[in-house]
Amino acid sequence: MKAAGLFLLFFLSHQSVEAHNIEAQSWVLFKTPSGEILDAFEPDKRFSPASLTKVLTAYVVFKEIKEGRLSLRTQIEVPALVLQTRPGESQMQLKPGEYISIRELLKGLIVVSANDAALTLANHVGGSLKRFVGMMNLAAQEIGMQNSSFVNPTGLFAFGHYSTARDLMKLAQAISQKHPEYFEYSSLPELTYNKFRKKNTNELLGSSTAVDGMKTGYIKASGWCVMISAKKALAKGGERTIAVVLGSPSHQKRIQAGRELIRRGLEASAELD
Repeated sequence: MKAAGLFLLFFLSHQSVEAHNIEAQSWVLFKTPSGEILDAFEPDKRFSPASLTKVLTAYVVFKEIKEGRLSLRTQIEVPALVLQTRPGESQMQLKPGEYISIRELLKGLIVVSANDAALTLANHVGGSLKRFVGMMNLAAQEIGMQNSSFVNPTGLFAFGHYSTARDLMKLAQAISQKHPEYFEYSSLPELTYNKFRKKNTNELLGSSTAVDGMKTGYIKASGWCVMISAKKALAKGGERTIAVVLGSPSHQKRIQAGRELIRRGLEASAELD
């Protein structure tokens, strides 16, 4: 009897793996603006969101622009704070004292996940990192991210810095509805700034004409993560299919997971049309 029970447990577990075929610890696939969830696995499991944090950083900046307190054309001074970035971190090689526009900083933040861009934006918009992080958490609450807490604008590991696939879904939905200009940046194939040049960190761009980015992330504590958006050419009213994948074991596995989920989502959308 015990052996039969163990066999049944193995069968059900194997069946679940076969059904999902996604190598990640958590994910959500959904449609926006409806918010309809098409598929999900452990959506409320807490993770360090790595650089998916920068989607919220961008959200706060776009919010300030929309409300007239900031302009894309504004030139701001790069603070000495950027010297805190270490060689292994993503950056766009900003130098303290140079001036750069909000627009270029957003490109660096979204296209190549630049930590120095995140620090420069946060310092200017908030007046200090601490105040900007407060703005991030307030925005998260307004969005309805009830199982999230943010400690920095970059996504580097910190105790008390966490989110979930479901909460990140809410963030993706909010930014796609309130600040769709985000996709003008996330769909750029590369960033060129002075002598710095780097391809978009999201390798799923170009894999389908429907894919227009959102964000990638990785730190050791979280594994490989991706937030990926696709919009059909004739989609109405900002309709998108978006997948949030957390805790993949490798870069390639997160790409495979994102591609597979988006494929399923687009097929489901076609069936519903």
